[in-house]
Amino acid sequence: MDSGLFAAVNGALRAETRLDVLANNLANANTTGFKESDVTFDSYMTKPGPQQFPLPGDSFLGLYGPRYIPFPFSDPATNAYSVTYPRTNGTYTNVTQGAVNQTGNPLDVALEGEGYFVLNTPDGRRYTRDGSFTINARGELVNKDGFQVLGTSGGALVVGNSRVEIGPDGSITNATSRIGRLLRVGLPAASLERVGGNMYQAPAGKETLLDNAKGGFLQGFVEQSNANAVRGMTQMIEVNRGFEVYMQMIKALDALDGQATKIGGLS
Repeated sequence: MDSGLFAAVNGALRAETRLDVLANNLANANTTGFKESDVTFDSYMTKPGPQQFPLPGDSFLGLYGPRYIPFPFSDPATNAYSVTYPRTNGTYTNVTQGAVNQTGNPLDVALEGEGYFVLNTPDGRRYTRDGSFTINARGELVNKDGFQVLGTSGGALVVGNSRVEIGPDGSITNATSRIGRLLRVGLPAASLERVGGNMYQAPAGKETLLDNAKGGFLQGFVEQSNANAVRGMTQMIEVNRGFEVYMQMIKALDALDGQATKIGGLS
């Protein structure tokens, strides 16, 4: 594969990756507590080799003898210039605050500022900004998937069936007693890994207990997605057009290779 065709294929693959990420953001523009993602790009330089050609005016005569004349007169120079290509390093999560919407449901809780609720799942601790909670048959506070919402004691919060009050510090009380306090932890954005269900996992040791973080818990509210549908659509159109250009380049270069093969067969 020549360098031009490789560059076009590489660009198309990078555009396809970003389209997938943007499509997921748009699909979750109305998902409570969702945080949009984007792609991080880097570049790498290929090592000089038979696919890399010298620049005009460069002379490599005398390196191995007169017969090793640079392309197109003979073989490509072995110490020709490298070529730089883009590559996808991965995705990152945009953790900026989404809009807060009042629901009036006493079991809905929104976090102001940084931090995550902690859930107890069969696969270990998981983290979320989705505070749409409910109560299971055992009277425990759980998320929409039935996973226990953990308190600062490290265990489940048993709230029963009576109405509860949730204070700005996350403390939960009913008519007769204090039940516990919602656990709120901080996590580096770079450590977050999506695991489905609007939840994240993170490597051990990344949690930071947020007792005195700015903002608090808002009862009767939920945080909306921070994905901007209008911006996302604009970005998708832009990336899709770029993808189409790369595909046209691939077709054109492939056709040129085919013509060169035919000419070579006639010589």
